[in-house]
Amino acid sequence: MFLMLFLILLGFAGIFGKLFWIQIAATESYSSRGINLVKNSVIQRQRALVLESGRGEILDRNLQPLTGKIVKALVAFPINSEFAMNGQEVSQLTRILKTNKASWVTFASNLKEPQVWGTQDGGKALSLSSQQVKEIDGLGLANIKVVEMEDRYPTGMTARQLIGFIGQNPDRVMQIYGSDLEKGRVALTSKIGGAGLEKSFDAWLRGVGETSISYFTDAGKRPLAGLDARMIAPDNSFYPVKLITTLDSRVQQQIEALMDKLNIRDGAAVVQEAKHGDVIAMASRPNYNPLQVDLASNNWSNYAIKATAPGSIFKTIVAAAALDEKVVTPTETFNCEGALGKYGFTCWWRDGHGPLTLEEGYAQSCNIVFANVMGRLTAAQLEKYANKLGVLNEVGWTGKTDTRDVFEQWDSEERGQLFAAHTPENDEGVLMQTAIGQRDVRMTPLQASNMVVTLLNDGKGFSPRVVQEIQYQTGREMEAFPVKSLSSDDGKISVATSRTLLKWMREVVTEGTGQSLQGAKWKLAGKSGTAQIQNGKQEKVNQWFIGYGPVETPQYAVSVVIKNTDPTESNKAIPLFKGIMDILASQGLSNSK
Repeated sequence: MFLMLFLILLGFAGIFGKLFWIQIAATESYSSRGINLVKNSVIQRQRALVLESGRGEILDRNLQPLTGKIVKALVAFPINSEFAMNGQEVSQLTRILKTNKASWVTFASNLKEPQVWGTQDGGKALSLSSQQVKEIDGLGLANIKVVEMEDRYPTGMTARQLIGFIGQNPDRVMQIYGSDLEKGRVALTSKIGGAGLEKSFDAWLRGVGETSISYFTDAGKRPLAGLDARMIAPDNSFYPVKLITTLDSRVQQQIEALMDKLNIRDGAAVVQEAKHGDVIAMASRPNYNPLQVDLASNNWSNYAIKATAPGSIFKTIVAAAALDEKVVTPTETFNCEGALGKYGFTCWWRDGHGPLTLEEGYAQSCNIVFANVMGRLTAAQLEKYANKLGVLNEVGWTGKTDTRDVFEQWDSEERGQLFAAHTPENDEGVLMQTAIGQRDVRMTPLQASNMVVTLLNDGKGFSPRVVQEIQYQTGREMEAFPVKSLSSDDGKISVATSRTLLKWMREVVTEGTGQSLQGAKWKLAGKSGTAQIQNGKQEKVNQWFIGYGPVETPQYAVSVVIKNTDPTESNKAIPLFKGIMDILASQGLSNSK
């Protein structure tokens, strides 16, 4: 009997000892895994909502935000029904929110976690006015709170394809951020850059932690006195960082509005500064919603850095090769009768242009002239000049940074192309088709505008930047991306040829295929192009125009392409080019660093 009583007392002592150890002695390091019981007991009572991702801001050259607009929003917390609103309070709140009682009751009754009003059907947070905030605060309700939160991709946001999007990608998290994953700095469910600047600059933009609001309740979902709603944010004054781009948001917005006004369904536009090639604007259509990305669609793809058939703008490379290699004299003429007489090769002007010099052939975009000129050049020579003018390789800024040996600013920029893998390069018919930018030739709008920049700098090419600097939140420089020259193993075209081609571009506008540009605010120069392409079983065309302005003191190079248009459709490339130049003429733009 005594022994049994002793064993019972010993058992109770063991239980009390264990409870003492759990609740008093080892609350912050329980078990061999070091589980913090205090922390986890609080977590169980905590209802948190992320208000800001901590992701870096993307700004234009004038420090105007392109992403991350801060809005006032209403958060509702799922707490005990005794703290829920009565009928009068619901009526007052729905009046302030400009909604109906049924919508609010449905929203509130389905809450399992804190939620922002407006996001219940996958929508965006409803941005509250200052008057709405004042009235909501005046209600003093226990289960709702007005907060400041980040709207990463605000309505009306521009440069969407260039900026890109973020999303969950566990495989890529493991591949790129494996060490951070092990240390708990990132989770498999963390949102990372999926395309555009969000992807290429993800390592800098990720930040050091989220800002969230937490609401603490007891087991009965009653608010805990003294805890209530608390903001939890990383204590680091250097983050999030600021990504300072070369873009001008005013110009970008107006160009996109113009593209939509012209009903451009499929295409792109690029504006570069003449001096160093910095990108002022880059627009792509069709548009897309970065909050609801359909990866199977191409609308999120940035067509400004995707290669497509260039048509007659490629004649600029052929002309450069002919001038520098001196295979044509200035006064020599070529007779265009509308057809070459072999290979089924024709001119776009079926009646024929008659006798034309190379200079006149460039202004009139005569196919027959360029077929004859190409007969005096080799495939190797053409490739050499395509390289000199930077249309075969990626041209975007690539270089070494403080943290990377090789870094590319542009996400998924495509190379250009002269011949496909199994094309007989020295075949006469192939070369003639290549000379007018058809068959296998491919070029991106960025390469096309950058070619004009190269001509404006006497044959010296630049590697276009879209980001000039990354700053800490304090404004101190974190990383700089200096202006870089674009070098080619084949060297550069001559100064004389560069200046001759710029003069010929002016003649395109005064006497040739671009005469409708004469009514622009500036005197302009450029080159038109129309490329026949096959879209499935249908024949379509790409409409191009590239050029510069103003002619007297060139400031900008511009390229536009309207893709996959019906051959019977009117030309929209020239009106778009003119509209962009008029926008630029109306703006006083600041210089990038």
